[in-house]
Amino acid sequence: LNVSVIVLGVALFMGGGSSTSKGGSAASLAGLALLSLSLCFDGGTGAYEDKLMRKSHVGPFTLMFNIQLCKSILSGVGLIVLNQAGSFVRMVNSLGLVLLGLGLSGAMGQVFIFVTISKFGALTCSIIGLARKVTTLAASIYVYGHPVNAM
Repeated sequence: LNVSVIVLGVALFMGGGSSTSKGGSAASLAGLALLSLSLCFDGGTGAYEDKLMRKSHVGPFTLMFNIQLCKSILSGVGLIVLNQAGSFVRMVNSLGLVLLGLGLSGAMGQVFIFVTISKFGALTCSIIGLARKVTTLAASIYVYGHPVNAM
């Protein structure tokens, strides 16, 4: 219920204002749908991880390891099924340090997420994630000078 209220509030906040172009309405609806879907998955995943940690007494790092192991297995199977393993290896060879930095920063983010869920719960983690997304949006508007329509 809490996640639904957060998603609805952000959707109403982000959906405000008017579109000036004809195609802008469809793009706005698609963006709103993707935003809502993202927030629902964030909230649902966090609540499920919270439930696993509290009821099954799984530690945050054990849960994080198992989730990443499953992701790696699924990605490997996808690369093999789609016959993309060779191009993946070439990409890793050419972008190794960039991928290493991306992996380390992603791992640090996951540590913060899992520790937040284990210490404060899924709702707090969802609120922090929402604040991060809104801050990123505001920084993007400021840094890149995106126009903002008045409501």
